[in-house]
Amino acid sequence: MIFLSKIDSQAICQIAIVVKDIETVAKNYSRLFGIEMPKIFTVPNPNEVPLYYKGRLTSTKAKICVFQMGPVVLELTEPGDDPSCWRDFYEKHGQGVHHIGIEVQDLDNSLNALKEIGSDVIQVGYYPTSSYWIMDTEEQLGVRFNIKHSNEDNSSKK
Repeated sequence: MIFLSKIDSQAICQIAIVVKDIETVAKNYSRLFGIEMPKIFTVPNPNEVPLYYKGRLTSTKAKICVFQMGPVVLELTEPGDDPSCWRDFYEKHGQGVHHIGIEVQDLDNSLNALKEIGSDVIQVGYYPTSSYWIMDTEEQLGVRFNIKHSNEDNSSKK
């Protein structure tokens, strides 16, 4: 039997974990893997990077730290107090794997493939030339998916 790929199986680029204390957890990863601890930054404000949670613009102050681990990044996120998929996850599950990130070429095809299995968009962030789409795939796939897409013009999203 031949299966046609809905999403490229080589596209996994990220594992993201929601944490309670990003400074402590980032230091532990740094020590464990013997690598320099990356800078911890706050999600840009919505004037720079519009972020929509459940269809509404939000101004979360989540903290993020990204470790480059070979071809995959390990992203740590400490949720802010404002509504976001990270805050929602933390309140429901505590610390844990929040999502697997996938870099795709065909955004519409990928979103449609996930919608076909019953998932929906939870959060969208628009950078100037890229976007990310957090999909509610916990029930269908055991973890949320983050669909990442580059080479787009999001200047009209601000």
